[in-house]
Amino acid sequence: MIVRLRLPARLRDVGRDRRGNILMIFAFALMPLTFATGMGIDYGQAMRLQTKLNAAADAAALSATSQDEMGNTFLHATARAKTMFQVQVDGSSNLFPINYLDPAQFSIAVVDTLTATGITRVATVSYRGQSQNMFGKILGRDTLTIKGTAVASASTAPNIDFFVLLDVSGSMALPTTTAGLTTLQGATGGCAFACHSTNDAKAYDKYGKYTDYYGVARSYGIPLRIDEEGKATQSLMTTAKSTQAANGATYRMSISTFSEGPSSNTGTQWRNIQPTTTDLDAAGTKAATASVSLYDRNGCPTASRCNNDTDSAPSDAFDNMNTLMPTPGTGSKIDKPQAIMFVISDGMRDEKRADGKPEVTYDLTRCQAIKDRGIRIAVLYTEYLPATIANDSWSTSPTGGNVYNRLPQIEPNLQACASSGLYYKVSTDGDITAALNSLFQQAVATSHLTR
Repeated sequence: MIVRLRLPARLRDVGRDRRGNILMIFAFALMPLTFATGMGIDYGQAMRLQTKLNAAADAAALSATSQDEMGNTFLHATARAKTMFQVQVDGSSNLFPINYLDPAQFSIAVVDTLTATGITRVATVSYRGQSQNMFGKILGRDTLTIKGTAVASASTAPNIDFFVLLDVSGSMALPTTTAGLTTLQGATGGCAFACHSTNDAKAYDKYGKYTDYYGVARSYGIPLRIDEEGKATQSLMTTAKSTQAANGATYRMSISTFSEGPSSNTGTQWRNIQPTTTDLDAAGTKAATASVSLYDRNGCPTASRCNNDTDSAPSDAFDNMNTLMPTPGTGSKIDKPQAIMFVISDGMRDEKRADGKPEVTYDLTRCQAIKDRGIRIAVLYTEYLPATIANDSWSTSPTGGNVYNRLPQIEPNLQACASSGLYYKVSTDGDITAALNSLFQQAVATSHLTR
């Protein structure tokens, strides 16, 4: 009886005893734990490999956009990037086999874009493949997919040839300051121009010497526009040197001058005083030597040759410049430079006088012919002031029709000749050097690629 009562309790104790189950549970858990550890090792290996390949892709993309490579074609850059990637992954191919001919596994895209300020290159390197598993194979997972993309970009400023055309006609012998105008007019009896004419009107200079008006201006140290445009161009070379260094570009300079033009009894006075050169200091020195045209007497450049007082021929100068300037390129390191023509002038056109009056405004068809070739034109207008010829009876009569009343036509004409955004005006007491440097910086900043 007592035995029967203890049996159910004993059975309940056996049901509650868990000590033997621990071994069974451990046995069942050991296998998945082993596989989990193994897969962790496989995953860690895949991540280490991906890190290495990401670094290789970064190096490849950067090599295609390096400063040295920016001077080569995109095809050359692509080949270099591929080689760089292969060198970096050497030794990993057993864990990460790549078929470089399969774009789904490996691709390099190098794209050059012509922008508003130069050339921008973007290199994209992508890879995709399978990292070989060691433990995962037991579960049928032979590989883990790893992939990555690296993108690098760089920009380069275009190379530019600058063709500077300086007006050295007689009207550029005008003082640049109000004080200079007052001094010269007082010494000459009203004439504001420092005319450089050996046998024409003369006056006493500061030292009592009887000389031409140019000599008078020189004696008083009066700054003339002809002097300031030379100094401004020389200063421009310093600006150009620092700008090209900052931009990683190459700038070349050519300096030309113009005054009278060809007719039945004259020869052209356009001169290229400095052929295109990378020696910017030499170009600046040449520009500083530019001087106003010397005449024997009014209307006659020499004692034996007269030109009906046609002292400023921009049409002939533009024709010569158009011949001088070669067809430009995009400005990239593998193409010809861009080209920009700088014109510094008071805008007066006086080259034929078929009706006895100067033409006054430039021939815009010649400006357009140059721009149609992809050459931009920058114009610095040294304003031709009506007040400077107010005492000249021929210029102001009849009723100002010869010159005076037509001077307002000059500025709109020069603005039309200039390319968009490349026009600047400086008047009396203005800083020609600062104006020219500002115009140069604008030309460089807005430099566009023509093809």
